[in-house]
Amino acid sequence: MKKQITILMALALALSMTACRRKANTNTTTDTNQQTALTGTMEENVNKLIQAEPVEFMGGMLPVDLKDTSEEGLWQLKSTTGLDSAEKITDVAVYEPMTGSQAFSLVLVRVAEGNDPKDVAQQMKENIDPNKWICARADQVSVAGYGDTVLFVMADSNLDVETEDYVEAFKTLCGGKLDFTM
Repeated sequence: MKKQITILMALALALSMTACRRKANTNTTTDTNQQTALTGTMEENVNKLIQAEPVEFMGGMLPVDLKDTSEEGLWQLKSTTGLDSAEKITDVAVYEPMTGSQAFSLVLVRVAEGNDPKDVAQQMKENIDPNKWICARADQVSVAGYGDTVLFVMADSNLDVETEDYVEAFKTLCGGKLDFTM
């Protein structure tokens, strides 16, 4: 009986190692639409960006439920990402001020396979409202992308925040290369 269990365990180990090797080989594509610019969740990567370029105000992550198709859920998606539906993205993180009327928004999305990250970035740039805060307006907007990840950041220049600094921090997270900036 012990011999049979040992053989079954060895077979399971061999199969799992083969599966891992196949998975590793499929991730070596050079197509930028298929590569993942950043590992981890978008929230983890936004936290890395905020650590690299700290803000002077109390901010935090805004929850965005990509599965919520209620009127409120779609409003939240549209106001934070500029997208009418979540069909073009698989993950999102939004960092904004938690108090006061401070115009700052940092949005990071992972674009769903089969969608053009540059197209998603353009939609975000055109549709996120820089006047969404009471008594404050974002007058700087920067958008960048690498692989399947798009960064959108906007800010009021009175905050002493430069959106281009976040683009540079994003570029560093992406290994020093971006596919596009807008």
